[in-house]
Amino acid sequence: MTAPAWLEVLAETTDACRTHGREDLAQRLRRRQDRPPGGTRVAVLGFPKQGKGYLVNAVLNAPVCPVGDAATPAVPIEVGYAAEPGATLVGRADERLPVEIEKLTGEVGARPAGSLRRVEVGVPRDLLSAGLVLIDTPAIGDPRSPRTAAALDVLADADAVILVSDAAAPLDQAELALAHHIRTWCPHVVIALTKIDVSAGWRTVAEQNRTALSAAGIDSPVLPVSATVRFAAAQGGDQDLNVRSGFPELLSWIATQVSRPAESTAALLAAVSVRAAAAELVETLRARAEAAGQEAGVDQTTLLQRSQRRADELRRRNSRWQNLLADEIADLQSDAEYDLRERTRKIVETIDETFDRGDPVKVWDEFGPWLDSTLAEAVDTTYTFAAERAEWIAQAVAVSFGAQYDLPELTLTDSGADRIAEVRQPRIERFKIGQKAFTGLRGSYGGVLMFGLVTGLAGLPLINPVSIGAGVAFAAKTISDEGGMRLQRRQAVAKMTAQRHVDDVFLRFSKECRDAIRHVQRRLRDHFTDLADSLADELTREREMIIAGSAERERRSAALRREIDRLAGLHKRAGELGMLANRAPKELPA
Repeated sequence: MTAPAWLEVLAETTDACRTHGREDLAQRLRRRQDRPPGGTRVAVLGFPKQGKGYLVNAVLNAPVCPVGDAATPAVPIEVGYAAEPGATLVGRADERLPVEIEKLTGEVGARPAGSLRRVEVGVPRDLLSAGLVLIDTPAIGDPRSPRTAAALDVLADADAVILVSDAAAPLDQAELALAHHIRTWCPHVVIALTKIDVSAGWRTVAEQNRTALSAAGIDSPVLPVSATVRFAAAQGGDQDLNVRSGFPELLSWIATQVSRPAESTAALLAAVSVRAAAAELVETLRARAEAAGQEAGVDQTTLLQRSQRRADELRRRNSRWQNLLADEIADLQSDAEYDLRERTRKIVETIDETFDRGDPVKVWDEFGPWLDSTLAEAVDTTYTFAAERAEWIAQAVAVSFGAQYDLPELTLTDSGADRIAEVRQPRIERFKIGQKAFTGLRGSYGGVLMFGLVTGLAGLPLINPVSIGAGVAFAAKTISDEGGMRLQRRQAVAKMTAQRHVDDVFLRFSKECRDAIRHVQRRLRDHFTDLADSLADELTREREMIIAGSAERERRSAALRREIDRLAGLHKRAGELGMLANRAPKELPA
């Protein structure tokens, strides 16, 4: 096994991860590729309150990790060999701050959240002198938590993993899922069953854990341990007690990891990482391929039929709203004209009644302003009716076309009633005093002559009291009859003048109202015609895209299938490289 072989597969897989948007996988593989040779990194992972810190301290027989009520750092603590005890805080920009181990917890707690990358601790222990680095990780909890991300990120450069679980209860589904994830990325995993000194049924729990791991396809040993017993054995120098603590088996497992050949270990870890990344990437691409397949499942003919149905529906809607608009506008014009005609007819009736009873000479000063205001009110009322009806028509047409579309602005509000000309008073002939006198003389002549002749038979003169009285009566009757005829002529002239004015107003404003209604019709027609044309153009483009997109979808699907096949090849090559390293992991699911 030569380095270029696994490095080539690792680099190719890294490029594939970046190409398909899985930068997280690419970063893990890059860290695996860039890790310097030599040394063995063993990560300790687990959920909260499982005893990770106690376990690391017990392995080293030194209080290097915070335990109990001490604040657990949100970054990994890497414990390696050093001739003198010491600790270093490594910041995000790789700045390094040495601190005393005794003050480590306080210094870490005083740092702002997110400012640290890791904590490096050095202690003089023979176990660490061969290059072993124990990594105490933050407790795994909420998948979205930065602590969980920091803990799982350690897998990118870990050679082996100790998964810590409390002996009080068997592994639950979350712990089994975590063990499966760890085993996918790291071939050497052991389950440390902690706190067996306070768990009477730990043997049963250990057996249940082994059964559950086997059923889940996870080939990892289960080692029961007790940090408390380990510390007690170290203080008393009791070897038998140390054996009962279970730590000799764990230390033997750690020693096995340290003793593995560096080159074989690097090749094996690279192969496992490639297989894990390739498997996740294939799942991503398969999801895309399934989505593309579902999209392609709706074939071109179905899409075109769907588009054609939408086009047919658009044509039916066009026919409906156009017929509705034409019918309603015609009805509105007729109704508006009838409304104005009916109002002016009532005004004409009032005019007739007014001048049948009154003398235009006496009532015109009040009648003229009344007629002007009444006509203006009639025109305004008709325009208001037409405007409200036009708004209703616009809403009805919009519903017929599609209620989700906006309506145009309609300008049927100014009736122009304030521009109606004042009615002109007609030339009315007055019955003056001189005319009355002349008419009376003319009438009295006949009376005097008629009765003078009759009384002349009786021997009376032509001018006598009887003939004079008759002349006076005839004069009064003639004046009265002439006044009545003149009144009727004045009334007829006034009626004709007022009615002509009403007709002029009706003709003018009925035309203006029809013009305004036709303007509304054109506005609505143009607005919805433009919308229909836009929708028709959209459907045309959609049909063109359906025809052009079928080939594009097939091309994308074929490209995804080729890429899945290529990743499957990388997965297979990585498995062969792992077997050549003589430490091949169990076959992972493709």
